[in-house]
Amino acid sequence: MAHHFPFLLLLFISCQSIDIPTPQQRVYDHVKTNAHLTFRPPSGSLRYAYLVPSGPYEQLWDWDSLFMGVALFPFGSAPYLAGSMANFLDHTNLTTGQVQGCLLPTGGTGTIFHAKPVVIQGAWLASQQPSVSLPFQQFQPQMKAQLKYWSSPLRTDKTTGLPKWYNQLESGQDNLVLSTCASNRSKCWDPALHEMVLVSADVATFLYREYQAYALFNGEWAAQAKETKQQQFFLNEQKRATTKAVAIKAAVNLYLWNEERGYYIALNTSTAAINAGTTTITARTDVGWFPLWAGMPNRTQAHILKTELMKPDMFSSFGVRSTSSNNARYNNIDEIKPYSNWQGPVWVNANAVLSFGLLKYKYHTEAKEMAKRVVFTLANDLIQDNTFHEGYDSETGKGLAARGFLSWDTLGATWPGNVDKGIDPFAL
Repeated sequence: MAHHFPFLLLLFISCQSIDIPTPQQRVYDHVKTNAHLTFRPPSGSLRYAYLVPSGPYEQLWDWDSLFMGVALFPFGSAPYLAGSMANFLDHTNLTTGQVQGCLLPTGGTGTIFHAKPVVIQGAWLASQQPSVSLPFQQFQPQMKAQLKYWSSPLRTDKTTGLPKWYNQLESGQDNLVLSTCASNRSKCWDPALHEMVLVSADVATFLYREYQAYALFNGEWAAQAKETKQQQFFLNEQKRATTKAVAIKAAVNLYLWNEERGYYIALNTSTAAINAGTTTITARTDVGWFPLWAGMPNRTQAHILKTELMKPDMFSSFGVRSTSSNNARYNNIDEIKPYSNWQGPVWVNANAVLSFGLLKYKYHTEAKEMAKRVVFTLANDLIQDNTFHEGYDSETGKGLAARGFLSWDTLGATWPGNVDKGIDPFAL
């Protein structure tokens, strides 16, 4: 044995010197190395540089751009986020305010009926970055047109005054259980029952932030205006947008807050549901907690929301489930067609929204634990498969669909650090 001692000692010393990366470092390194794979130069009808989720996705998507654009600020994404939002604004019909939510250099793909109300806030966040010089004031008419579209009778529930999704697919949470039929991709689709009927907290949260961002833009443009008439125009727009935002917040708390259940419910506003008295949708999904991110709940509501969100049917070992494990439709099926699965799996973007929402109310412990579990899940995906996926099995942590996905998974690079510092990078 004495003859083997030097070898064993050397082996011991070598093992001690191996630098095994932490889950956080592993995720950060992967994002840093691959961030450039999401950057695209101007092409065809996309006249500005833009972002793509990578993996199987080469399109410009609405909320993907917002989430990964902000996530990748430390890695040079700001001009690409600015360009992504400029492309959506550039494609906006000034008469109707409409723009599709998924674009290619050849134009709209028809996948997403209308871009989610995240374009103006994405533009604002990009515009605050030192590397961005794109003059967004040129798109003020398009911003106003988009907001007019979202507040039109077509997109607004006449009873609550809250916005409606065209279908579940448009929301980005493709087949979430808030709807009984996600889109016309499914045989169950009936426009009378499923089209322009869903009022939910996510679209209201996004639109509330859009009006806030539009108000910020107009305040900035007013300060820069050289003529009194122009300055007054922007100040009037700022006031109008602020008033709209206040009204949305009030309506969300009046019509969607359910204190008994402890989260924000959704509504089916179809004529059939109204006649049957079944407009209330009480399914527990991540959407029920989105208003935290926008600061809509009061302190009492926020405490109730935090308590309900951290219950095990929602908060798994790998992050918050998209749909409660107590729901009859709950599953973790690995699929991407016809829909990505939001009936149970963990999604990084939704978890980030909820984590930063909790942080807004000083629930640092819960916000940090959420970030920690999701980053661990992402790191384990890198160990097991050397890549990210778009969703994760909430029972096992296994990556689901879209191998090579970057998009909002890149939030994992800086998310825990931001929580530690009390920073929400999406704050307006």
